[in-house]
Amino acid sequence: MVLLFAPHAVTVVTKPTGVNPRGSSEADWTGAERVTVQGQVEPAASSENRDARDQVASTFVVRLPPGTAVSFKDRLEWNGMTLEVTGDPLPWSGLAPLDPIQLTASRLRG
Repeated sequence: MVLLFAPHAVTVVTKPTGVNPRGSSEADWTGAERVTVQGQVEPAASSENRDARDQVASTFVVRLPPGTAVSFKDRLEWNGMTLEVTGDPLPWSGLAPLDPIQLTASRLRG
């Protein structure tokens, strides 16, 4: 199923969890699984923190096709940027099979 207006190729990056030498579980992004879907990415907010150093935080609203496997632990790749999924991806309700999954993602620089 595709979104009615989905002009962006968005890659969902899911990290595998391995075990470090001490026996603790550890995320390893080098072996991450990547799945690209058509979605919609909109800028939502941007702010600058100059207290300790120049730092910019940008937030995006992302809509993905129904049934897309994405969780709060994942990352997204879009438009040359890597975005962290923040919060739970939640399905819209009301349009039945056309309901997209909506989430918030952020990028921190600096």
